[in-house]
Amino acid sequence: NSQDITNTVWAYSVFNFPSNFVFGTHPDLVRLIVSSVDKSDYTQLRQLHQWNLWGKERIGKSLLPLNVSEHCLEVFSSSELSQSRLQNDVARALCSMGVTFEEEVILNSGYSIDLLVSINEKEIAIEVDGPSHFIGKSKKPNGKTRLKRRQIRALDNLEVISVPYWEWDAIKEMPEGDKLKGQPRYLEKLLG
Repeated sequence: NSQDITNTVWAYSVFNFPSNFVFGTHPDLVRLIVSSVDKSDYTQLRQLHQWNLWGKERIGKSLLPLNVSEHCLEVFSSSELSQSRLQNDVARALCSMGVTFEEEVILNSGYSIDLLVSINEKEIAIEVDGPSHFIGKSKKPNGKTRLKRRQIRALDNLEVISVPYWEWDAIKEMPEGDKLKGQPRYLEKLLG
């Protein structure tokens, strides 16, 4: 079924093993995917877009026909954007530092990033990562987060910096004066 196929090719793109590329992009598989796009739901189309980006990472071109590729990109980049309290805290700290940035920027790949910072004519993507970006209670990014970071680096040519919730929370638990000094110091260190 189309869900099983989509999950499989998405997993190939997450793991990015060179040996998976031959099977994960086989012409018969691509034809099967294209024939089932009409039956694909929103989540499947988003996953197919990420798989298609994998093709662009590996061979520099789309795996899907142009019309299907554009449809998947449109669905992928049209997701509703929301800002977390954590993201707003980081944005306030950047403002207090006088750093120029934009929030919720849609990149050419279709990914949205939390903050796009401009420093010395260089753009850096900042992802403010809450618990849903990690495997269980570990500090290891989950597959979706790892894929996003890798594809943004490869296809949008941006450095991606993560502000993980546990590091930001540790600063927030400091006394007020230390916290106000600690947040900019933390961000300065991350941004180099």
